[in-house]
Amino acid sequence: MLDVTTNEGRPEGPLTPVCAIGASAGGVRALQTFFESVDPDLGLAYVVIVHLSPDHDSQLSEILTGRTRMPVHQVEDSPKLEPNCVYVIAPDRELVIEGNNVASRPFTEPRGHRAPIDMFFRSVASGRGDGFAVVMSGAGSDGSVGVRKIKEAGGVIFVQDPSEAEFSMMPRSAIATGVADFVEPIERMTGLIAEVARSKDALRRLKDDEARDAVREILAFLYARTGHDFSNYKRATVMRRIARRMQVTRRTSLADYVDYLRENPEEAQDLFGDLLISVTAFFRDPAAFESLAEHSLGPLTRKLDGESKIRVWSAGCATGEEAYSIAMLAVEEAERQQVVPAIQIFATDLDEGALATAREGRYPKAIEADVSHDRLKRFFIEEGTHYLIRKEIREMVLFAHHSALKDPPFIHLDLVACRNLLIYLEREVQHQLLALFHYSLEPGGYLFLGSAESADTDPKLFAPCDREARVYSAKSKSRRSLDLLMQLPPEHRSPFSPARDLEAGVHAKPSPVVHAAALEQFAPPSILVDDEHRILNLSKSAGQFIRPPEGPFTSDLPSVLRAELRSEIVPALNRAFEAGEPR
Repeated sequence: MLDVTTNEGRPEGPLTPVCAIGASAGGVRALQTFFESVDPDLGLAYVVIVHLSPDHDSQLSEILTGRTRMPVHQVEDSPKLEPNCVYVIAPDRELVIEGNNVASRPFTEPRGHRAPIDMFFRSVASGRGDGFAVVMSGAGSDGSVGVRKIKEAGGVIFVQDPSEAEFSMMPRSAIATGVADFVEPIERMTGLIAEVARSKDALRRLKDDEARDAVREILAFLYARTGHDFSNYKRATVMRRIARRMQVTRRTSLADYVDYLRENPEEAQDLFGDLLISVTAFFRDPAAFESLAEHSLGPLTRKLDGESKIRVWSAGCATGEEAYSIAMLAVEEAERQQVVPAIQIFATDLDEGALATAREGRYPKAIEADVSHDRLKRFFIEEGTHYLIRKEIREMVLFAHHSALKDPPFIHLDLVACRNLLIYLEREVQHQLLALFHYSLEPGGYLFLGSAESADTDPKLFAPCDREARVYSAKSKSRRSLDLLMQLPPEHRSPFSPARDLEAGVHAKPSPVVHAAALEQFAPPSILVDDEHRILNLSKSAGQFIRPPEGPFTSDLPSVLRAELRSEIVPALNRAFEAGEPR
């Protein structure tokens, strides 16, 4: 049988699937409707988190007992989760998942900063790697961070239709994250939960050989539709994402899902989006970010000469939290050294929806769990149920659509941050991507990886600055790094090629021919221009950097460059012509 739910480090053996329900103001009525209409024999353990007064007893378990034939328990200690049972939070407590148990404990945050729904949703995501999350009527935005975590882990998200909710702010905040799979009235939602639960149960009966052939067919179809190849992703990662889409589409077999994928063009984009889901948060692993400031941003700031900038690439930036965290650290480090902050962060991802969120820089108030009060006050503007990144920080980060595995890399960098991408890739591709990052970095530049990743496998490329925090420094370019780089697609290969290959016909051929024959073979995408910046020739893959304006055609390079590239390329062109040498 195929296991699509067990993740490394999580409890082995059969676990009772969890349906986590969050509600606040107006939620009691929604909960009553939910338990009156939900099928009591789906095999789920329902855990109900509501905002309760810490000074009064709760009657919620008694209220729900009258609405369902499932047993209802108020959680006082750490009971084992049983199928077809309901567990309700107690006053002045928070709940977390511990293996196959749900544990009650005192709040870890002071009053006024508590988000018990987010706390439990996060716990389900980290402890189980999947699950169902339901957001019902309530004020505020509690749950809006947690639903992202559950979806990242492979779970399915249900939100009450705001038009039905007595208080719509909590459902609207969850919907605004862009991760809701279903937005429905309660009675319609319970029917969908039953369908998804049955699909989830069918997944446990999949056989390995059936899955292997179907996954190969699905990835080939996805490549044909999107142009992106996920064959180098770890099979378990791909299978978990496909399994999540099977649940959302209520398919009970892989063959059924393949048919659905072919018959519904929009499903290819939905699966593509699921495969791009990455785990991110502000200052994720705080100790690692402290080490980054000490071992990387501190030394880089001390080297600034008044004109230069620290150049950073945040690869796989998702919704931008990591890139903005680095920007905040850079500002704090500049203030410590009493210099003007000088940093340019290139933050890239394939997910256009995530990039739109990142560019807006607006996040739910539940980020209070990850960002200190001082940083919230210093770097954010409070806007009702959300926080907005201040303009001075947003302007330090340039977000762009880009594939680290497919598109040309950024170069002359001081820091590359790529956290929680390598863990999804096969080992050989990990080595190649590390070589790419090494090529992108200046000697002595820094690499920042996720807590489950390492560059220790390539000791000729990187040396550890803080192995536990996953901060590394780039060694000088070597034959080893060039050999690894040449295993990547041609657009990634190093320009450090033997000169003899260029010299043979340099005087015999006109310059566009030399450009096409030599540079296209050995270098990243490039454009040949004259001294007035007019385009003379394009290499094969350079077109992705150009977006011609409306109206008459122009060959003026600055006029046709993508807007996000002009600030870097135009000054570089000017410097190159002034110095009389290529750059």
